[in-house]
Amino acid sequence: MKYAIFSVLLGTAVLGMPLVASAQVAQPMTANDKSSMDVGVAPIHGLDGPAFLAAASDANQYQMAASRLSLERSQRSDVKDYARDIMPKSQTSEQMLMASLNNLQRKFAEPGVRLSAERASMLKILRDAPSGSFDNLYLTQSVKVQQGNWATYKGYAEDGSDPSLKQVASNGAPLIAQQIQQAQALLPSALSGN
Repeated sequence: MKYAIFSVLLGTAVLGMPLVASAQVAQPMTANDKSSMDVGVAPIHGLDGPAFLAAASDANQYQMAASRLSLERSQRSDVKDYARDIMPKSQTSEQMLMASLNNLQRKFAEPGVRLSAERASMLKILRDAPSGSFDNLYLTQSVKVQQGNWATYKGYAEDGSDPSLKQVASNGAPLIAQQIQQAQALLPSALSGN
């Protein structure tokens, strides 16, 4: 059962966001917090610490790899700027996750560095994309990954049981929502005013 839930989670929840604080106390909801309607997905509830860590790390790994690829292949300067912005934020997010693995009360195993099958497949499709469609595919995939990641972070922020990870999730959810908006603003439908 845990493996089935984990597989579904990795298939739907991933990340690509920065974290700016590592305090141990959850922050109250602010005007920057977005709702499910704003982001386009519902929070994923009922995750344990290892499942949250695995999903978040998988999203970070994907975002770093996809951003590197975008810096090589993108034909638009605004998309390259977005990739330059997302890559270090994903690296910082991964570092924050790794820093939250151990404390005096408990110890979590480090998530693997290999991408989930779904994220690896997405990256392969992105690598094989024709030049003319690369930018839009990269942005579309980034939004999808970040929506899943927001759902993971928001759900754990709301009902996670580990205080350290709950703080990581609480800090990350609003930042992920901002990154979703940044990517969506670069898609052709946003640029054309539709």
